[in-house]
Amino acid sequence: MGFKDKFAESFARSKTMTGPEKKANEIMGKLLMRKAIIPIVLMVIVLIGGIFAGINSWAILGVNLLIAAGTYFYIKKSGDKYQNFKPYAGNLISLEKKGKKEYVAIIKQGKMPIKLQINYGGEDLENIKRNQLVQISYNPDAKIAILVNKQ
Repeated sequence: MGFKDKFAESFARSKTMTGPEKKANEIMGKLLMRKAIIPIVLMVIVLIGGIFAGINSWAILGVNLLIAAGTYFYIKKSGDKYQNFKPYAGNLISLEKKGKKEYVAIIKQGKMPIKLQINYGGEDLENIKRNQLVQISYNPDAKIAILVNKQ
């Protein structure tokens, strides 16, 4: 599969995404970009420091390539961690705001209440009434909650 085919497939997929999928991709993209800032800054520092120190440009390029390769695998591993969503469906019992964007939601799924600590995506739950039936996809590793459906 060539680059052109991969791009066409990705573009077609982005056009057919539902609202919750777009929201999840937006949140995960922002989280991965935050993780990529440090290696980018490190590469710029190595470049500027190498030029001022008079180091061979091939050595600077080699170090930057090593940083880029390490960053690729680090971001890929982090991205895989963000893909583990568990579906929860039930009545939203309560939603407490703990911090600026941190929430604690209690969902009653069957007879057992489930406590979800949410760092990203909790603002969608603010407009939901108490005891309303909701379906949420939740990632326990990154504490991301995506509101899939409300009734």
